[in-house]
Amino acid sequence: MNIKTLTVTLETVTPLFLGGANQRGMPELRPPSFRGIIRYWLRATLGGVIGDDNLNGLHQLENVVFGSQKSHSPIHLRLSAHPKNKYLKYKKENILPHKGRGLREAFGAGQKIELTMQQFQDVDEITWNVACTSLSLALTFGGVGLRSRRGYGTLKALKSSDVKLVPLTPTSFDDWIRHIEIVVKNAINSAAHLAQSESIPLAELPNGLSRYPSATRKSLIRLTNLKTDSAMEAVSSFMKIVPDEQCFGSIKPRQGSPLWVRPVEIDHKYGLLFAVLASRFDGCNYGEIDGFLRYAFRGKDIAVKGWNL
Repeated sequence: MNIKTLTVTLETVTPLFLGGANQRGMPELRPPSFRGIIRYWLRATLGGVIGDDNLNGLHQLENVVFGSQKSHSPIHLRLSAHPKNKYLKYKKENILPHKGRGLREAFGAGQKIELTMQQFQDVDEITWNVACTSLSLALTFGGVGLRSRRGYGTLKALKSSDVKLVPLTPTSFDDWIRHIEIVVKNAINSAAHLAQSESIPLAELPNGLSRYPSATRKSLIRLTNLKTDSAMEAVSSFMKIVPDEQCFGSIKPRQGSPLWVRPVEIDHKYGLLFAVLASRFDGCNYGEIDGFLRYAFRGKDIAVKGWNL
């Protein structure tokens, strides 16, 4: 059997809250947290490829890549501190930096992590490509751990053993636009190939709100250059002014935000990348989210065929 391996060197851009057995204790590098976010973005891609009504098809394709209760996943993840790090340092960080409170232990910014993805079972190239492109999508738009939708747990790809599937994180405005277009197109194409290999019909990109967070014509991608001196300064600038309303996520009732915020390096300064997955939930109001972003964070809207176009 030809075992496939992908190795990516990552750097923490913002504090990484990854709770272990004690959620408020020492953070731990946990593969399930990374698998969860990769799976989330795979599901978002599949919604745009096979439609958001084919839940049986969605589960079937997810199981091919990540396994199920009845079958093991052919894809394995391993995480460790980069050899040059020896070990990751952690300290208490504010989960509410704009208010200066909510201290939790976190791995600090500027530290290197080695992520290794391996395929141990005999799977075809299509399945492997889906896993890799979903990882790239997660690194582009999302973060890992607590408050990842608000910019925490952001990771930068410094080195990749396969830059075609998992390209390096860019550092200029124009390169970010090209990077987003390439990563999204790769994810869509690999997901479509997977669906075809499993005889699941493709569907038109949903026009309205989806049943679960996924690519639709209402999805939004926006890049803005704030020119702040640090990633956390960019994150804090968002947190200071985001409305305290359910459509942006809430604790009571519990509702994850449909808006993902990620700090991005642009010419040695920092801006923000926004991604909105427009799904139906009580209190959703995407007109308000769109209006807020257009008023508060002017920038470049990015449309990619198959994702929001």
